[in-house]
Amino acid sequence: MSPAPELTAADACMSERLSCSACCGIFNYKGGDAERRAWVTENTRQFLALDISAAVNIVQYRKGREAVTLPNRVRDDIYVCPFVGFVDGQNQRTGCLLHPQGSPHPQISLWPHPQNFSFYGEGICLSYDCLAKDRKVYRADFFAWANAVSVFAYARLASDHTLHRALQRFAGNDIDLQRFYTAVAGLYERYRVVTTSFEDIERVLPGSAEELCHFLAERIDSRNAAQLGDELRAAYAACRAHS
Repeated sequence: MSPAPELTAADACMSERLSCSACCGIFNYKGGDAERRAWVTENTRQFLALDISAAVNIVQYRKGREAVTLPNRVRDDIYVCPFVGFVDGQNQRTGCLLHPQGSPHPQISLWPHPQNFSFYGEGICLSYDCLAKDRKVYRADFFAWANAVSVFAYARLASDHTLHRALQRFAGNDIDLQRFYTAVAGLYERYRVVTTSFEDIERVLPGSAEELCHFLAERIDSRNAAQLGDELRAAYAACRAHS
């Protein structure tokens, strides 16, 4: 893709099938992945049906979809953007319905700065940085794992700063961590952990698998951290045993 306009964080790390829209609040929408998929599908259907040559239609769309998302947030302090949609025509790859390059709407080029119709606006969307913009922060086994899972499972982990930065510190290339990723993603989904990619960067990263499993268990559900930590440590140990 050409360097101008830049990709937003929401559209970064896209492939033919994978994308991460966590920064848009996609995991702050209440419900499981079935409800999340239905919400994204409806966003896409309604937006593509609009005549967006008139600004008022985009504004009314936003108000209408916000009326759905605002009362259905897990956390009130995290915005859920109603312009998250499927951008691949196959209802698999999520992205920004307002992005001047990524939007599937045939009229998007009518607007020089369409992202300014969103809550954050073009300036924030273009300047926001996250791990998903830099493939070098991920291990090769993460992309191997991601190619076999759902877009939502991928996005949950792609947006986790601490997970990937910590693994860079202590996990060597002699271990294949795909089973560990599956365990983490499964617990995130089961406990409906809100990942956004803009959580505070940890000043002190976990320095070992033991510390990382403890950190993740506390994040997932502090009340059951001991049990969850055991599950994660077992998954990590299984990766070592099969590498």
